[in-house]
Amino acid sequence: MRKEIVPRFNAPQRVIHWAVGISFSGLLLSGLALAYPSLYWLTLLFGGGASTRILHPWIGVVYTVAIAAMAVSWAHDMFLDRNDRRWLTQVPAYATHRSEKVPDAGKYNAGQKLYFWISLVLCVVFLVSGVPLWFPASFGAGLLRVMQLLHFLATVAGGLLLLMHVYLSTIAFPGTARGMVYGGVGRKWALLHHAAWLRDQERD
Repeated sequence: MRKEIVPRFNAPQRVIHWAVGISFSGLLLSGLALAYPSLYWLTLLFGGGASTRILHPWIGVVYTVAIAAMAVSWAHDMFLDRNDRRWLTQVPAYATHRSEKVPDAGKYNAGQKLYFWISLVLCVVFLVSGVPLWFPASFGAGLLRVMQLLHFLATVAGGLLLLMHVYLSTIAFPGTARGMVYGGVGRKWALLHHAAWLRDQERD
């Protein structure tokens, strides 16, 4: 008898995912509060301006550790193969729910794999640019200006990716977020979005 709910993510994977998501959201909100006077009211979420300045880099430490854990846990599943390249040619069909044109995906489709690698690259940029900004007295003014620009560009990219990630996992493709909340997904959802992975699961 086939299960209607298919296990997808175990508890450690879900904890890592939410640690990354929550810490990045905290970084985004606290960074915007510190960078833009019109958004200074966001510091109330962190206990005020002084505490926000203290907490922002430490939240960055949590984010970096969580991303490192994510890399160790998931990297082996995130390398693109020939089927992923075929999948990428059908992104318009996937986005418009014409699933019959889209190659069957494994546990992660090519878009999710690219999101993973981009997230790792952005974390490196945040780390490289964030350390000088945390300890500005140890670095020259010219370098600090470059690091500020890199930090800003990474923030814009990361913020847009986060919005896209939330939209795709909730509104665009309902049922996706269920796996990261409860650990399992509906069989119909898995058959539609990750049919190759579902076949492997049911074969086991």
